[in-house]
Amino acid sequence: MKEFIRGFTRIASYFILGVALIAVYKTFDNINVILSFVGRLIRILNPFVIGLGLAFLMYPPTKGLEKLFLKKAPEKLKAKSRLISVLMVYLIFILLIALLLIYALPALVRGILDFVSSLPKYYNELRDFLDQLTEEGGLLEGYDVATTVERIYKSYIEPRFTTESVIGYFKGLMNFTTSILNLFMSIIISIYMLLSRESLVRTGRTILGLFLKEDKLSKLGRYTHRSCEIIYSYFYSQALDAIIVGIIMTIGLVIFRAPSAPLLGFLIGLMNMIPYFGAIIGGCLAIGITLLSGNLYGAILVAIYVVAMQQVDANLIQPRIVGHTLGVRPIYVLFSITLFGGLFGFWGIFLSVPIIAIIQMLFRDYLQYRKREEHPAKSSNGWKKYGDIPLER
Repeated sequence: MKEFIRGFTRIASYFILGVALIAVYKTFDNINVILSFVGRLIRILNPFVIGLGLAFLMYPPTKGLEKLFLKKAPEKLKAKSRLISVLMVYLIFILLIALLLIYALPALVRGILDFVSSLPKYYNELRDFLDQLTEEGGLLEGYDVATTVERIYKSYIEPRFTTESVIGYFKGLMNFTTSILNLFMSIIISIYMLLSRESLVRTGRTILGLFLKEDKLSKLGRYTHRSCEIIYSYFYSQALDAIIVGIIMTIGLVIFRAPSAPLLGFLIGLMNMIPYFGAIIGGCLAIGITLLSGNLYGAILVAIYVVAMQQVDANLIQPRIVGHTLGVRPIYVLFSITLFGGLFGFWGIFLSVPIIAIIQMLFRDYLQYRKREEHPAKSSNGWKKYGDIPLER
């Protein structure tokens, strides 16, 4: 009887393994259908996705303001401290968005359109300048640089930077990001999430508690908290650094009379949020556009200024603002940018650093957990705490 049960168990195990393999095969065989369904589901729930993102980003300032109210506000207002803090943060957020829409966005659009309309002029000035350099007695005598520049301009720049195409880009961007109904619903949803965050967390813990034991659930909560701290630390510090770099670059570009200086300064600051490659791309863009306008000496000065300011940012500004809180080595950052950028495009590049930092945190904790299991005698006095998993001294 025991042999029969053992044989039946073996056959059942093989059967379950076969079913699992078939399920995995069919899943990958229909991966496009599954991804299409997931994408459609995300589009339907777009207000909730955006609302969750807004609530996640607004949580640190609302929490800090709520703590301040609980300490400083009169007793009558303490009961409403959360509501007041959430409304104040969103009022400031909406005011900033309104200022951007009223002042910054029109100036940005006008700068882009002026630059696009001036491209033929810049191109002709550059051609004249190159002709002077390549004529007899010139610095580049004998080199047909003008033909190469003309081919690059006609093939890659001119078709993509017409006034109509830029307007089309903006229309697509506005249609994608500023649906009034979705935006309004997202803000309402995010406010509700912030006001009732404990209730939502308890609901999530109750659902996860159906599948996880209490100790696993507590550990998951601690790691979630630490992961959120990594993301907040990275994005808020990077955003502040990008604003400072954008202002510094704009001032320098105005001084050296670069074309569309505010626009280029804004783009350099924005690109600076992408590790390593962003600063290089933004600087090359500013230098190239200045050179395209025919201002050779201005382009040289812009190049010197951009390189100098990038060194100041890397050695003075970023260490003070961003610090070394993530502790991710440059090679891992480059690896994550390459991997996640290839898999998920722009968002993969943008989120690569906090993702690799979280993976590194989990991997380090797992290694220290294995060391603790292998050397239990050291667990009492030979380890230094790293979160809830000991780290070796």
